[in-house]
This record gives sequence, C-alpha cells and structure tokens, in this order.
Amino acid sequence: MKKFYGRELELSRLKEIMQQSFEDHSRFCIIVGRRRIGKTSLVTHLIQEIEGEVPSLYFFVGKKTEGTLLDIFRREIRSKLEEFVPDRITTFRELFELLLNIAKRKRFILFIDEFQEYDNINPEVFSDMQELWDKYRNETKMCLIVSGSIYRTMEKIFKDKSQPLFGRDDATLKLEPFSTEVLREILQDYKPDYSTDDLLSLWTITGGVAKYVEILMNNQCTSMRKMIRHICTSGDYYFINEGKAILIEEFGKNHNVYFSILDMISQGEVTQKQIEAAVGIKNISGHLKLLEEDYKIIRKKRPIGAGPNSQTVRYEITDNFFRFWFRYIQHYSYLLEIQNFPALQEIMISDYPTFSGIALERWFRKRLMESHKYKQIGGWWLEKKKKSSNIPVQSTSYEPCEIDLVAERLTGEVEVYEVKRNKDKYRKKILEEKIAEMQKQIFKGKPIQPLCLSMEDMERTIE
Repeated sequence: MKKFYGRELELSRLKEIMQQSFEDHSRFCIIVGRRRIGKTSLVTHLIQEIEGEVPSLYFFVGKKTEGTLLDIFRREIRSKLEEFVPDRITTFRELFELLLNIAKRKRFILFIDEFQEYDNINPEVFSDMQELWDKYRNETKMCLIVSGSIYRTMEKIFKDKSQPLFGRDDATLKLEPFSTEVLREILQDYKPDYSTDDLLSLWTITGGVAKYVEILMNNQCTSMRKMIRHICTSGDYYFINEGKAILIEEFGKNHNVYFSILDMISQGEVTQKQIEAAVGIKNISGHLKLLEEDYKIIRKKRPIGAGPNSQTVRYEITDNFFRFWFRYIQHYSYLLEIQNFPALQEIMISDYPTFSGIALERWFRKRLMESHKYKQIGGWWLEKKKKSSNIPVQSTSYEPCEIDLVAERLTGEVEVYEVKRNKDKYRKKILEEKIAEMQKQIFKGKPIQPLCLSMEDMERTIE
C-alpha cells in the first residue's frame, strides 16, 4: 500500500515529541506493538515528511554480532550526518556517546528498530545508554525513538523497576491494529464496489494488522475466496509460516504447551477446565496468566456486571489473525505436512460462515468501543446448571442463556444486541426472554432495548 493510512494521532504525537527534542532538550520515545503492526512504517513516514529539514539515522538491530552492527551504524552516521566516525569506536557505548556529543550542536532523529534484540547481543547496552542519557540529555537535541516487537522483552527493558532504562522514556506509543473505519477506507480504495462480506473477510483474517492487510491488497485479494486462496497457494507461504515465526520468538522453548492452549481457545470461547481437559495438564492457571498479562494474546471474558473476582470466566484470543492461524493453520498442520493445500482451502471456505460469525460479533464490539458513547460493553451468559444439581433448571425456549452484546451508554440507556450474519434469523421474542433472565441479576427495573445487528449494519454510524 503506497498510501499511508490511519495513525494520525500517533504521527501527531511523534511530531510533538520531535519538536520538544529540538526546541528544549533530548526526548526518548518508545514504540511498542505486535510484529507487522506498522511501527517502522510510522517512523519512516515521519522521517519522509521532514526529509531535507532534519537529518535522521536508522539503526536496525538485526540478529548480527555487535561488531557487524557497529560497522553498519558507523556508515549510516557518516552518510546521514556527514560526521567523522573513527574506526576505533568498537562498542555501542562509544558510538552512542559520540552521537550525544554531536547532538550538542546538531539536531537529528535516531531511530533504533527492534531494540529488544540487544538483550541477546549485549545486554550491557541498556545500562550504558541509561548512564549516558542521564548525563547528556539536558544539553543535547536528539529525538531518540526505539521500537520493538517482542512485547514481553520490551516490557522488561522499560517497565521493570530493576532494569536500567526503567522510567527513562518521555513517551510510550502502543500501536494497535487499524480501526474499523480505516479498514473500510483501505478496502474501498482497492475495491470501490466491495460488499460487507468482503469487509468482514478482511477483518476476520487480518484483524486490521497493517502488514497482512497490505499483502492481501497488493495481491488484489479483496474477497473471502481470494484471500483464502492466496493464503493457501502463495509461493512463499507467508501466512502459513507467520504465526509460528512470531510466537516461537515470544514463547521460546516452551512454545508447544502454549500452542496447545491457544489451539483449544481458537475453536471458541472456553473455560479453564475445558482447556485443561483438552491439553491434558491439570493446572494451567500460570500459563493462562502469562498469555493474558505478559503476552497479551488472550483475555478473560466475564458476563457484563460480574465482578473482577467472579469465577464465571471464559477465554478468547484477542488477535484476529492468531485466532485464524490457530484455528486453521496450526489445527490442520497435518495437511500442511503432506502439502495438501487444496484440502485446507476447502476447510477454510466451508467453515468460514461459522468462523466469521464470531468475528462479526467482535467487529460490532469494536465499533461500539470506537464510538466512545458507552460506559461498559460486553456479553452476558448464564452458566448451564448440571442435571445432578438440586437447584431446579429453569425452563426456557433457549439453551444456553446467552446474549452477544450488552452496551450501557454514558447516559444510562441499555442496549442489548443479537448478532446475526443473516437478519432473517433474528427472533426478538427469544432475545426478550434472555433479557428477562439477565435482569434478575443486573439492570433491574431498567428499560432495555432489544436490537439486532447483522452484515448490513457493519458500516452503520453509532448515534
């Protein structure tokens, strides 16, 4: 995609930090976000906008030795800043101190990409930077931007109080997937006559992650069938390998256990007991906590109105692409081993209506959140009682008792939504029965509006 989409707020904030760096003293900005989200593109776009006005350096911390990286960085400084860099500089500490001394008389941007790799190359870099930054920042005019994709490592480097760079950043930008509106704008540019099913497909498969959207659009994959065909037949199998490449880097040698847990969760919202039974591990609470709090890949779902200590908990994968990857690529890896891509493609296409139904619910949840008109948004359900229980099972015309979306506006009104791909399948009476059951626990006595959201409502403006 040649056009730069979205990121207006992030770009504006970066420009503000840059101006503060040049007018006052050096500033340190961190950009975090999952791999492929567009961190490098954001900073590159800023650099392109100011090209000719302010010089900039780009240091990519690849999986190389420190000596090899320094050789590359020395050439970058000589080329972009037109400064003499002696060959005797053989450590990053010496190089960084040289740059800070240059910044006493010259304004420039230093962008260090994949910064967390220094944790593997030379962890002393972090304490060296802390010492030199504290010494020079108030008398220099450098805009220092660092980015990283391995979330847990970046959190350790900058948010762990025991680490040298803790508290040294002036701003942290966390890049999220594209909003639903930006995703719609992109698809419209590539396919002006797109359907809502095309839009839902793009959301379901990419989750708004910039790189995945770019690849599909650049290959004219603007419908569900074209997207799935590309994933299963593209020569480099980019999407096939992507999930494993990212997550093994995050999880390390323990990735098999995490993969099994995520595989189970990808099949639908599940409880801890269901996951434990499926993966054959008695207690996975520690694994789930890491996946939720450290890796930010899953999240707990509780019925709206339930307290934070409620035991009524389900788990879901937060990232649409990982949900897609585990449900199909990881789950059917045996087909990939024998190169049976046509069978995998057929499974994806036939299962798509069911799989995209959950994605449609997530789309509307996102749309409601983006409107900023609500104080709480969630689902609601009543756990099914065991037949052996002494508590009588209430007779209802539905089983189980579950509501897709409940949203309470800032003004107090409550809206309850049933989400259906096909609006003709909506039954208002059944939803009203569920609402009556819900009101025994929350929103007692409040008027509640039963509504339906379907494919035709995907681009509806939230009033």
